[in-house]
Parts: sequence; structure tokens; C-alpha cells
Amino acid sequence: MAPLTETEEQTLVQQVLDQLASSSYACSALAKLGGGTANFLYRGTLKEPLLDGGDNTSTVIVKVSTGFVATNKDFPLDVSRCEFEKSMLSALDGFPKAISTSGGHVIVKAPKIFSFDEKTHTQVLQDFADTADVTTILESPSVNETLPGSGPVSLGLSVGSWLRMFHNWTAEPAQSALASQVGANEGMRKLKCLITYDSFIEILERHPEVIEGTMDILKEVQATMQNEFNGPQPTEQDGGVRGLIHGDFWGGNILLPSGPWTESRDPAKPTEIFVIDWENVQFGHRAVDVGGLLADLYERNHFKGVEASIPAMKGFIEGYGPLSEDLAYRVAVHTGVHLICWYYRRNRNAPLPHPLPKVLAALSIGRDLIVKGWTKDKTWLQTSIIGSMFADENLLK
Repeated sequence: MAPLTETEEQTLVQQVLDQLASSSYACSALAKLGGGTANFLYRGTLKEPLLDGGDNTSTVIVKVSTGFVATNKDFPLDVSRCEFEKSMLSALDGFPKAISTSGGHVIVKAPKIFSFDEKTHTQVLQDFADTADVTTILESPSVNETLPGSGPVSLGLSVGSWLRMFHNWTAEPAQSALASQVGANEGMRKLKCLITYDSFIEILERHPEVIEGTMDILKEVQATMQNEFNGPQPTEQDGGVRGLIHGDFWGGNILLPSGPWTESRDPAKPTEIFVIDWENVQFGHRAVDVGGLLADLYERNHFKGVEASIPAMKGFIEGYGPLSEDLAYRVAVHTGVHLICWYYRRNRNAPLPHPLPKVLAALSIGRDLIVKGWTKDKTWLQTSIIGSMFADENLLK
């Protein structure tokens, strides 16, 4: 991996400061943010506070996209991704985001986009200050203070309810133009395939004892999904199975306000959740969003012993609501693939960060989810890590 040199990044920062100098978003400083790999992310301190909806905003997020991955300039990446993100963020301004559950009231927000420079691929975005992402919260020693009691279930329920609402909203006839415009994000769709369905068999082959006579099914899954990702994309929604998806829906892209999580009892002041990083938005299978988050949550439990992950998964499944059997089985498949591909979401040149038996157990769970999902083994799936999804009351007839 070859990131920019310190001099190269200092030059980039100065270019951004110069570019913004004559705008309403002129910054006195840019502080680099961690957590992302594809783009250069900074928190900009504005020279003059921005009047935004009555609130004085003193900081913004500055996101610079390039034709390569920010952490590896030798890895090319389609820079048009930022244009799709800009279009999606603009559209999300009109998306109904309020959620009412038995626990209270929540509102889910995407960042406002203040400015976009098409030549330099620079976005100026709303800054959600004093927040932490769900992954960081789950892995924190203070997770039980941040998500006390039934907090994990409550959070999962809210996130699942919002995701179902988002998927349904994008399927409405009023969003057909948006689906055509944003759904053409071919570069990020191919990247999603590369880091999931192109890779999972290669990972398992590193530990052939895990394959255990399942290769024929695994290859069938791979070929079918590669064809779906790389073939012509449908222009219409597909019975609640395919449509616009976030494309990178995991805990790191879900932010919560600092402090203990509670759902507000006041509908006029709902608790806020923020969903960020929309450059992967694409027309695809909804299982990518649902299974991606389920696998991500389980990964925290399996490798780091985060107990809160399991009730969060159950809450998320309940919040998303009943699925058709076809969608549920595909969610099982994608959950398995995403879990296996944890293996490549790390420094591949470094030693395994966990004991080999723990790694092999994760690969085996992922393999079984793929095989049992593909063969539609509902009885087995009802006892799996996503078993509540396959309860009879959660499957549409």
C-alpha cells in the first residue's frame, strides 16, 4: 500500500484551502479525519460561522475524491462516485426520516451537501459534531454505558425501520428518475462485487479445510452474483428485492450523538441518528444493505466478544420487518459472503489479528450461511445467527 507522502498531502490540503478561500466555506484549518479509506476527509474550521437552519455552524466536513484510494494511490477508483453521492444527498433532503417505535421517537438524517466542485471533486458537507459511529461504540469498553439496558435492541429497531423506509421510498414512482440517475454508479457496483463475490472463494481457498465439499455450490453462487453485479441493470424495481441501496451500510457509516442512547419521548425533539458516506449508492439487491450490516454487527461479537451486537441484530431484523423468502435467503447468502470477506478488510500483509481457530470458525459460519441460504434450508437458518429472520411470522407468504 502506497499512501500519499506527507508533502503530497500537505500540498493537497493547501489546494483545498485555496479553493475554498473565496467561498462561504473558507476555512482557517483542515484537520484530517480517520475512518475512511477511499477519500481524503477533513474537518474544516470555518473562518465565519455558517448560518444553517438557525444554528451557527463553525465546522464542516470537506471530502476530496480522487481517481485512487486515499490509503493506496496505486489502487485506482472511479472518481465519478462523488457525483452520484452529490445527487443522492440532494435527493435525501426530501426523504421522510422520522420513526416512531414503542420506545419513542427517532429521526435519521443524511448530511446536507453545501457545495460541490465538479472540477476538483470536492464536497463541503454538514458536520455531525459530537458523534461516534456505531462500530466504535460497540468496540468501546464503555459500550454498556452508551447503549444501556435495551439500548442495543432499540438502536437496531430504529436503524432497521429506517432502512426499510428508505428502500420503500426509493421504490416509489416519484423516485424513478433518481433511480435511473444514481443507479448508474457502475464503478462502485463493480468495486462492491470485487471486494465481496469476486473474493470470497479466494479467501476460503487459503484455508481449504473450510470448504468441505461445498465448492460446487460456492462457485454457482459466485457466478450468479457476478452476473448480477456486472450484467445489464434492470430499469425498474423488482418486487421489493432490488432497487436503490446505500451500498456500504455498516456500523462505521451510522453515527450516534455522544452520551447514552435513549429514544426521545418528545416527538418534537426526536433522538437523532446520522447515516453518512453515500458514494456507494447503486441499483442493486437489498440483501447487500441488510446482510452487510448483520455481518458487520456479528463480526464485533465473534472476534471481539461484543455482547451488544446480538440484540442489536435482532432489533434490526425486527425493525426491517417481514421479508419475502427470496429476499431472506439472499440476505443469508450476503451475510455469509460479507463475514468471510472480513479476511480482506484488514492489512493482508500482516499476521492474522485473531487466533486461527477463531478465524476458521468465522469462515465456516460464513460458508454455512451461503450454502444454506442458496439451498433454501429454512430449518437450519432458523437456528443460525440470523435465525429470527426466518421465524414464520417474519416471512411473507
